[in-house]
Amino acid sequence: MPLWLTLSFAVAVPLLATALVLLLVRAVHRSRRSASRLRSGEMFRLLVGRVSGRIGARDLRRAVSHADHEPFWDAMEAITTTLRPRERLALARSLGRSGHLARERRALAGSEPAGRRELAARRLALLPGPRTRRVLRRALVRGPVSVSLAAARGLARHRDLPSLRWLLEHPATLANRPLPALSGLLRGFGPGARAMLIAALERGTLETRLECACLDALGLSRCRSARGSIEQRLRGPHLELRVAAARALGRLGMGEAIPALVMALADENWPVRAMAAQALGRLSATPAVEALSACVGDCSWWVRHHAAYALASLGEEGRDALCELAARSDDRYAREMAREALDMGGDTRRA
Repeated sequence: MPLWLTLSFAVAVPLLATALVLLLVRAVHRSRRSASRLRSGEMFRLLVGRVSGRIGARDLRRAVSHADHEPFWDAMEAITTTLRPRERLALARSLGRSGHLARERRALAGSEPAGRRELAARRLALLPGPRTRRVLRRALVRGPVSVSLAAARGLARHRDLPSLRWLLEHPATLANRPLPALSGLLRGFGPGARAMLIAALERGTLETRLECACLDALGLSRCRSARGSIEQRLRGPHLELRVAAARALGRLGMGEAIPALVMALADENWPVRAMAAQALGRLSATPAVEALSACVGDCSWWVRHHAAYALASLGEEGRDALCELAARSDDRYAREMAREALDMGGDTRRA
């Protein structure tokens, strides 16, 4: 046999063997994933049967005790997004002593890597219970930040107000989190947290970012009893707080907030003026037509933009003011912005 053919054969055989082994391993992994999905689907149907009352608690516990760990949590994550709070609480009572929950509690309380502990906190948030809350509280205090945030979200889902009190007293725990994440976390504690957030604002001891998150959470919750505390921030020295206060007042949906927002249109910083104009548009504040008309000629583009579009949302009176600006204003930029707002508002008249 020629030497080149012998060498080719010697090289080809190991390569073919390696390729065959890889194909077999891939087939085994695919088969395992398929079986795991099947087990998750079966577990999901069992959980649905328990929620609907077709399957008893004892039968569910027996089935769960024989289920693999990962398919169990896959099914749990899928079903809890569809449940009402009382249904989730009933399911948690049925599974409170499950070994799957005990395993996640041990992982969260132990010395696992931060990523594994964060996953455990997210999973434990799905099924509320006294033992779970205690473990999540300890994880909240222990950290690191990623685990504390996951634990805080879980405790918010459990409506655990003592944990919210601890967060407000230790603002450095989540100080570096983005503002939307912080406000969403505070809202997650539910309606019972509103009085606590208002009290924290009145004490004035919060870090600025957390205070902004409180304002956003109260505004998004349409907590009308917070209007006084929010208006107080609108007159304060901190720019970030004034902007957040104007945004929150617009979300409250209260006509009583219109005078404070009209005064904010004269703020020395354009972000506050812009947010106040936008808030007045949200409130359909027809008494502010004159003040908004003056802001269409503001030196800041954003203030002009929000003021013009706020006027466009105020009905006939606001559109008349825009038409007047578009036809007779001495400011070219005010005329252009008024025409733009009229066009975008679908007004058929042309200046």
